[in-house]
Amino acid sequence: MHSPIGETLHQLLHAYKRAMRDGYATAGIELSVAQIRMIKGIASHPGTSAQDISARARQDKGHIARLIKDLESEGLLTRYPHPQDSRYRQLELTPAGSTMAERIRTVEAEAGARMARALPETDIKRFVELAESMIVNLETHENPQ
Repeated sequence: MHSPIGETLHQLLHAYKRAMRDGYATAGIELSVAQIRMIKGIASHPGTSAQDISARARQDKGHIARLIKDLESEGLLTRYPHPQDSRYRQLELTPAGSTMAERIRTVEAEAGARMARALPETDIKRFVELAESMIVNLETHENPQ
C-alpha cells in the first residue's frame, strides 16, 4: 500500500532540505535559506527591485528590505537607482555575490543529481510535470467542480 501523497511529499521535502543544508555546510555557505533565495532571485533577475522580489516571493516588504540590507553589508549585492524612476533601487549581485550564486547552484545541482540518481530521464521529466501540475492545483483559488 502506498503512503498518502502528502506524507510522501513531506518526506521528500525534508530529505531534500537535509541534503541542501548538508551541502551548504560542506561548501562553507553560511547564509540563511531566505538569504540564499534572495541571491538566487537576483541572479536570475538582474536589475530587479525589492518590490519585484517581494511580489514574486510573496514576502513582506520589510522582511525583504532587511535581507537586502544584510546581503549588502556582506558585500554580496549592491543597489543603484532605476534609470527611469529614481525612487526605485535596482539590485545586482557584486562579484562576490555572483561567486556565491555559483556556489549555491553547484550545491543544488549535486543534491538534485543525488535525488535523481539511477532514475530514467523519462521518470524525472514526468515527476517535474506532475509536481508543476500539483503546484498549480494548490495555488488555484477556485473550487474545482
